[in-house]
Amino acid sequence: MNIAKLARDNRASLLRIALLLALVLYFSANRAGFLDTGNLFSLMQAFALLGLVAFGLSVTMIAGEFDLSVGAMVAVAGIIAIKAGGSGAAAGLAVAVAFGLGVGILNGLLTVGLGVSSLVVTVGTQIMLTGLAYGLAGGQTVSYENFQVAADVDQVIATIFSPRSLVAIAAGVLVWLLLRCTRLGRDIIATGSSREAAAAAGARTRTAVVVSFAISGTFAALAGALLAFSLLSAAPTTGGDLLLQAVSAAILGGVALAGGIGGMAGVAVGALTLTALNNGLSFIGASDAAISISNGLLLLAVVTISAGGPARLAELVRARIRRPATS
Repeated sequence: MNIAKLARDNRASLLRIALLLALVLYFSANRAGFLDTGNLFSLMQAFALLGLVAFGLSVTMIAGEFDLSVGAMVAVAGIIAIKAGGSGAAAGLAVAVAFGLGVGILNGLLTVGLGVSSLVVTVGTQIMLTGLAYGLAGGQTVSYENFQVAADVDQVIATIFSPRSLVAIAAGVLVWLLLRCTRLGRDIIATGSSREAAAAAGARTRTAVVVSFAISGTFAALAGALLAFSLLSAAPTTGGDLLLQAVSAAILGGVALAGGIGGMAGVAVGALTLTALNNGLSFIGASDAAISISNGLLLLAVVTISAGGPARLAELVRARIRRPATS
C-alpha cells in the first residue's frame, strides 16, 4: 500500500470531519437551539433526501460516469408514488421505485451499448423525466390525502431519526458493503479507475456501469417517493437544485470526478456537512442567495485544500522569493 497516499486520504478524511464539527460548534455557539432535538430531527430529515440521492449518484461517479437525471427523477417519482398510491402507499412506493430502477438500467444500457458519454444519455433522460413530471401532474402540485402515511414516514425514532432518515442511512450502509465486500463493488471501482485496464483484468465493466445507474435511479426514486408521502404532495419542480447539492455532497465526501475514488462514509459526512450548513444558515436568518454562495465557497475551499492548494501556493511563493531578480 502507498503510505503517502494513505496519509493523504487520512488527512482528507480528518479535514471533512473537522469541517463538520466546526460548523456544528459555530452554529451552536451563535444560535441557541441549534442542537435541540427538534432541530437535529429537521437536520436528519434534510439528510434523508440529500443523503439518499448523493449515495446513488456517488456510485455512478465512482464508476467513472455521471447521472444528471437524479433531480428530475425525484420529482417524477414523487408524482408517480402519489398517483399510484390510491390503493395504498406501499403500492405507490413500489411503482415509483420500480420506475426508478427501470430508468436507471436504461441509462446504463444506453451508455455502454451506444458507447457514448453518460452525460449525453442522462441529460436526455433528465429532459424526458421533466416533461413526464409535468405531464403526469398537469403542471400542478398533486396531493395525497392519507395523513397517516405522513405520520408514519416522519415518525420520531430515538429522538432525532425517522423512517426516512433511517432508510437513507441503511442505503448508504448497503452501498458501502457492496463496494467493500463484493466482487461487483470492486468491479465498479476498477471501472472508474481505468476501464481498459479493468476489462483486461477480467472486471465486468459493462455490468458495473449498468448496476451503478440502476442504484442511482432507484435511490433517487425512493427519495422522491418518501418525500412526497412526507409532504403529502408532489410537484414537477421538486428537486430543482438537488443535483448540484448531491454532486457537492459527493465531492465534499471525497468522490473524484474522474472516477475510481470515493466511499459512502465520506459521502455521508459531505451530505451532513451541507445539511448542517444550510440548516444553520437558515436558522440564523440567512437569505437563499447567501446560502447558495456559502455552499459554493465551502466546496471550493475543501477541493482546494484537499488538492494541496495552500501547499502548492506556498511553494510557488518560496520559489519566487528564491528566484534571482532580473534586470
